[in-house]
Amino acid sequence: MKYGFIGAGNMAQAMIKGLIKNGVATHDIIVSSPSSATKLSNDLDIVAADLTTTIEQSDLVVLAFLPKQLATILTDHVAHFKDKLTISVLAGVTLTQLHQVLPDAQLVRSLPNVNSTINQGCTAIAFSHNVTVDNQQKTTQFYTKLGTVNVLPEEQFLTFSAIAGSGPAYVFNFIDALIAAGVANGLDAQTAQNITLQTLLGSSQMLQQSQRSPQEWMNIVASPGGSTRAGLDSLTAQHFNNVIKQAIDVTVNHKHA
Repeated sequence: MKYGFIGAGNMAQAMIKGLIKNGVATHDIIVSSPSSATKLSNDLDIVAADLTTTIEQSDLVVLAFLPKQLATILTDHVAHFKDKLTISVLAGVTLTQLHQVLPDAQLVRSLPNVNSTINQGCTAIAFSHNVTVDNQQKTTQFYTKLGTVNVLPEEQFLTFSAIAGSGPAYVFNFIDALIAAGVANGLDAQTAQNITLQTLLGSSQMLQQSQRSPQEWMNIVASPGGSTRAGLDSLTAQHFNNVIKQAIDVTVNHKHA
C-alpha cells in the first residue's frame, strides 16, 4: 500500500510522521509539494515526486494543500484521479465541492487532528456515494494507524472540528493554567508541568478504560466537605462548564461564518 500526499504543510507532516511511527515503510510514502517536498524527503526519508507520479503511484492520495488551491493545483490532473481513493483534509471543503473538481474520484472528506503525529489522533470521515466498500475499509484502516476514527455526516463536521481540531488548543490552555497555578503555589515550572501532564494522562486513561462517567469520577475524587469539592464548587460558581461551552460555540460559529 502506497500513500501519496499532495501538500506538505503541518497536517500532512503530522500524518506522515504518524504513519512512520506506526511502522509504515518510508519508501511507501510519497509527497508532492513545489516548495517543501524535497526538504521533507530529506528529513523523513520519504519519497519526493512530481504531482503526476504521486497520483499514479499511490493507492491512496491525500489532498493536504490550502483549500483555496483546490481547483488550481488539480485542474490539469483530473484524469489521473479516475476511481482513485482520494482523501481530503481540506478544511471547510465539502464532498460536493470536491466532486466538482474531481468528478470521477472516490472521495472521502476527513478531519484529522494534530495528535495524529503520535498515533493518538481523532479523525472524522464522510464517504462520497461512489466509494466502494473495499475503499471504505482502506480509509478506516489508514486512519486507524493514526488514532481513532469517527464516521459522521458532514453536517456534524463543524462541531467535531471545534472539539477535536480546536480542542487541543483549549486543552493546552488548561494545562498551562494548571502549571501556572502550581508555580504560584510554590512548585518549580518543570515539576508543575510533569505533575500536570501525568495527572491529565492518567485521568484520561482512567475514564477511557472504565465504565464510569466523568461526573461519577468527579464524585469519587471529591469527598463531601473536602478540599477537592471546594475547588469544584469554585469552578461551578465561576460557570466553568459554560465557559467551555461558549468557547466551542464561538469556534463552531466562526468556522460556519
